[in-house]
Amino acid sequence: MEMVFFVKENCEACNNAKDKVSFFLDKWGVADSIATSAINVDTEDGLVEAAMLGVADVPTIIVRDGDDEVARWGRKAPQSDELKAALGV
Repeated sequence: MEMVFFVKENCEACNNAKDKVSFFLDKWGVADSIATSAINVDTEDGLVEAAMLGVADVPTIIVRDGDDEVARWGRKAPQSDELKAALGV
């Protein structure tokens, strides 16, 4: 399982979303079993990656299981129950 955050530098909403998700991953004891990464859409590579995945807003959080997209949230962090369900916790 993997979570990918699409963010911009100096984006308060992006930082808040990452912090909220990290809090719940720690609280549920799954932080070590779920890989997380951040893609900065202010960079050329980040913008290309976002375009390939249809990401138009930040923050966007995508949960993947292998090549399959399990869940996606755009413009906001997920509610804890939505995140829990997507992660199967």
